[in-house]
This record gives sequence, C-alpha cells and structure tokens, in this order.
Amino acid sequence: MQKTFNFHFWPKPFKYFEYAKLFMVTLCAIVAFIVAGIFAVLYTRTSTLMYERVREQAVTYADLIMHTKMWNYDYGGVYVEKRRGVDSNTYLLQLGVNPDVKVEGGRTFTIRNHAIMIEEISQRSEHQDDVSFRIVSLNPIDPHNMPDALEKAAFDRFARGDREWHSMERKGKPSFHYLQPLYVEQSCLECHTNQGYKPGDVIGAISITIPMTTLIKETRANKILIIAAAALTICLLLTLIYLLTWRLVIKLDEVQKRLKKLASTDELTGLRNRRHIMKRLEEEFERAGRTQEPLCLMMLDIDHFKRINDTHGHPFGDLVLKRVARRLQEATRRYDIIGRFGGEEFLVISPGTTTEEASHLGERLRTMVSQEPIGDGEHEVAITLSAGFSLARSGDRNSETLLKRADEALYRAKQGGRNRVEAG
Repeated sequence: MQKTFNFHFWPKPFKYFEYAKLFMVTLCAIVAFIVAGIFAVLYTRTSTLMYERVREQAVTYADLIMHTKMWNYDYGGVYVEKRRGVDSNTYLLQLGVNPDVKVEGGRTFTIRNHAIMIEEISQRSEHQDDVSFRIVSLNPIDPHNMPDALEKAAFDRFARGDREWHSMERKGKPSFHYLQPLYVEQSCLECHTNQGYKPGDVIGAISITIPMTTLIKETRANKILIIAAAALTICLLLTLIYLLTWRLVIKLDEVQKRLKKLASTDELTGLRNRRHIMKRLEEEFERAGRTQEPLCLMMLDIDHFKRINDTHGHPFGDLVLKRVARRLQEATRRYDIIGRFGGEEFLVISPGTTTEEASHLGERLRTMVSQEPIGDGEHEVAITLSAGFSLARSGDRNSETLLKRADEALYRAKQGGRNRVEAG
C-alpha cells in the first residue's frame, strides 16, 4: 500500500488565446509599420528623383549653352545673312563696332556674337520645347538681360561662393529655375571694358527655366501607384500573417488541450492520474468542510495483481488494468471522481455520500469488477477487488488524514481475506 502522499496542483489555465491575439496585433502592427516605412521612403524618393532629374536636365542645358558660347567666341562671332526678321546688333553699334558686312552680289551679312546667338537659340527652344534660357547680369549692356527677383537671389548666393542655384516654382505654371554663374575672363573685357570688371568676377549667369507640368503629373501618378501598392501589400501581408498565425494558434490550442489532458490523465487506463485525483481530493475536502456535507474517499486494489503479471506477463497485466478501469467507470455515478492512484490501486472520491451509501458503492464496484473473468483469447483470469473507504470527519486536519484512514481500511480488507470492503 502507498504510505507517502504527495500533492501536485495543475497551474492556472494559460490564457494564450488572449496572448495570441495580442501577439498577432503586435506582429501585424510591426509588419504594417515596416512596409509603410519602405513605401514612404519610395514615395519620398520619387519626389527627390524628379527634382534630381530636372536639375540634371538643366545642367545639361547649361553645359551645351557654354560650349555653344565658347564656340562662337573662338570664331569671333558668326556672320549670318540679313534677311527679313534679321536685324543688326544695335548694342555693337553703340560700342562703335559695325556688325554688318557687304559682299559681292549685293548681299549683306551681320555678325551674331555669343550673347545674341544664345538669345535666338532660346527663342527657338522655348517655341519647340517650352524650355527657355538667357544670359542675365546685374550690370547688363542689354536691358533685357536684367535679372528678376529670383535671379537676384541667385546672385547673392554666387557672391558667397555657390557654384549653382536652383528653385522649384509651384505657383501658377510649375517650373524649375536653374542658374549657373559666368565668370569674367580676359577675353570678356573686350566688350565690358567700361563696366569695372576684373578677371574672376561674376559677370552674369546662365538662367534656365524648365516647365514641370508634365513631370509633376507623371510623378503624381507614380505616387498614387506607390500608395496603392503599399495598401495592397500591407493588406496581403496582414491577411497572410493572420491566417498563418491563427492556424498556429489553433494548433497550439489543440496541443495544449492534449498536453493538459495527458498531464491530468493516466495514459494506460484513461482515468485521472494521481496528481489530478489528489488535487480534486483537496478541493472536495475543503468544499465539504465549508458546506458540512459528507465526503467519502474509497481506495481500491486489485487482488493478487503481482501474480497476474508474473504468470501472464506485463502486457496482460496492462489489459487487466484497462478492463478494471472501464468497469469502475461504468459502476460509478456521474458525480463520483475516479482515478488511478498508482500501480493496481484506484481512488474514488464520492461527494455527498453517507457511510451506508459508501458501503453500497464499494460492494457495487467490487461486484462489477469480479462478475466476469478478463481474457485476451489466450489467457483468462478471474479478478477481485479489495476496498477500504472512509468519510471526512470534523476533526480531520486535512485530506491526508482521510486518505490515511481509507488506506488503513484497505489494508484490513487485504488482511481479512481480500475481495471485500472495509470502512475506516
């Protein structure tokens, strides 16, 4: 008989469904934040790329203008035939330079220096591509080359050493303004002798204006696509995470239920195991003490079980334990609690049971188990039970006292010839 009583208690149920929901919400929030951050970078980068693209375009225009200007200057200007709409450069006339040359045949050619050439190329560019450029100066020979307010702001920056200036104008017709300074070279002084310049000074700037309407529309369309892609990606990822995580939660719930069942169930017999049955005994003992209702504890033992194991083997002994457990379950009442205490011993906790009722219950269990032999087709044995029960008393300090009396009653049943029920 068992003489040592250990009490183990099942921990409070782990509310992992609540934790799982919190985990899913947190995970979804983190994923949404990361994906939104990535697309936010792409969204911002789109505007930056648009700005860089138009700036590079402006720089290309400025380089071409400078190459064209230097080509013109290297040849001392380019002569063109005076036709309808081609006028002489009046500002050269003011400097005492005759811009016209007559040739044989009566034709007249007029010189186009770099300044007027750039102006005429700009007119053609503005007409075809809507891109305009001009030479501006704070002290121009031609009044048309006076800078506007934005261009004056650029000259302030050039005076501080900046090598370029650009700005985006969004009011009215969106446009990009780009200015690159022009520095005085020795050759420049031929035309600007009286203006007080010296080599290295900022004599003017190339001012370029590029329309942005089409580019802004394209950029806005790309941003809309980025927002749509971000929303779709986030929705798909969150749906996928939800489905996969929830399936995992369901699986974990099933595993937890199985583990909980295994932790409270005897694997061989399917009855409650020792830890669970002792926990239930403690609970019922405390409840009976509060309500002053009867509480019966019955300990049962299979007679000569060691002989069965030694004679027919442990597999047959396991079969006997399973069959006895099933018969005990069939004989107990709905509110009775039955479990395997250890080895071939079983416990039955019967709340609200009096001494007389406990005696009848013990006899019913003993009779149910012994009414038919147990066999596996090769071996067959008659099984009997010995039982001892006790009822909770007002002087009992704890459930161990109740268990000890039931164990002593079972011992007397064994000593009295077995296959009997004794009260403790």
